[in-house]
Amino acid sequence: MDRFYECFGEVEDPRADNCQHDLLEILFIALLASLCGAQNCSEMAEFGEAKEGLLRSVLTLAHGVPSHDTFSRIFRLLDPAAFEAAFRSFTAAFAGAAGVAKPKGVVAIDGKALRRAYERGQAHMPRVIVTAWGAATRMTLASRLAPEGNEAAAALQLIGLLQLKACVVTADALHCHRGMARAIVGQGGDYVLAVKANQPALLRDAAAALA
Repeated sequence: MDRFYECFGEVEDPRADNCQHDLLEILFIALLASLCGAQNCSEMAEFGEAKEGLLRSVLTLAHGVPSHDTFSRIFRLLDPAAFEAAFRSFTAAFAGAAGVAKPKGVVAIDGKALRRAYERGQAHMPRVIVTAWGAATRMTLASRLAPEGNEAAAALQLIGLLQLKACVVTADALHCHRGMARAIVGQGGDYVLAVKANQPALLRDAAAALA
């Protein structure tokens, strides 16, 4: 808990001064619930109620377990950039304590449209999340929301978050361009990028080189 408080203690509480539940306790319960499979605020609250006895061994919970409305309000109001910085600090500390090695082997970059994740009336524009998947550890290393559905731009942002020494980055033909190759090499990695007929000149040159 001390390390958790060190990492998340700088995250500003966006609520009024008369709020009841401690922000760090809310975030701690949310983290544990997520690790145990919770996918929304209602399930976080249910997890807290089911594990209240265990949680009280490390938390105060002066006003009991937060409700799903409290979890929802917190995650609507938190500064995403500040939370991301704290979470990255926490995961780095956790990896060090757990002896988790740096990524190695294949890191796969891929984007997926989130099911039903669109604004009303804009079903043709679902949100796209680009993810870096570590094949050796079978873990998601990082992810990025594609700005305006621009998967290629999000992938470049994602590469900038990773230390890729001793890694080979794989990606589909959408990411086969100089900018991606340059970004991967800049982070210390190598790449295997698919080439398709949407780049006929490059495909022709590659075929000739292999021949």
